[in-house]
Amino acid sequence: MTTKRLGRGLADLINSAPQGGGSFVMLRTNQIRPGRFQPRTTISEAGLEELKASIKRSGVIEPIVVRPIAHGTYELVAGERRLRASQALGIQEVPAIIKTLSDREALEFSIVENVQREDLNPLEEATGYARLMKEFGYTQEDIAASVGRDRATIANLLRLLALPEEIRKGLSNGAITMGHAKALLGVEDRGRQLALYKQTVDDGLSVRQTEALVQTSSPGKKRRLRQVDLQLKGLEDELRRALGTKVSLFTRKKGGRILIEYFSQEDLTRILSLLGVSSS
Repeated sequence: MTTKRLGRGLADLINSAPQGGGSFVMLRTNQIRPGRFQPRTTISEAGLEELKASIKRSGVIEPIVVRPIAHGTYELVAGERRLRASQALGIQEVPAIIKTLSDREALEFSIVENVQREDLNPLEEATGYARLMKEFGYTQEDIAASVGRDRATIANLLRLLALPEEIRKGLSNGAITMGHAKALLGVEDRGRQLALYKQTVDDGLSVRQTEALVQTSSPGKKRRLRQVDLQLKGLEDELRRALGTKVSLFTRKKGGRILIEYFSQEDLTRILSLLGVSSS
């Protein structure tokens, strides 16, 4: 499937408005219907109050984007917060750009407008991308190219949709961050996932603390660590027997170090001789 870059498409859309001394089309707010393809599901009350105060002071500076539907009415494509704030203030008319768009284009523009403003929480963004895939046949690569992000970012966002509902709600309302959610995705058992989520929220854990909690609580991780410990213990014993002294092995993420102890100059000479190293 051939897709266009959504960010550029949005710029083209905005640039199609009259320039210079011209004005945007003014539409009555009662002519505008909610958008069926809005990715946003929640709006911060505090943010809405700030926007209302700004509109009271300066008016609606940036136009909303709509597409025509039947009988002189229009469907909202972009600018939901501006429209809601205007309606709450009793404003009768708002500036608008009218654009004929397909359902696919309406969803595209709605997602991009919000992503560019950083107005969507991660779950809303993921849901929008999932709709592009399910309803319009997009691949992760298509979406990545369209919104100007790498495919891994899109894949990580889409993985959020597999989280239990309680954790998804926590992500939506700000109880946890995207970093916390990514850490919890590393837990396969849903019961343990929920337990770790509750501990993260109740104890106010940072992302790093949650990551550490996930690692230490994973049976698979513990088994791997035990296996590594047993292997190191076996190697230490072999080296101890071969060199006749205490030997300790320490591992890091990459590499490690060997500590060989000696108890006198003669002992050092003996160990060096065993290793084939001259002490002179």
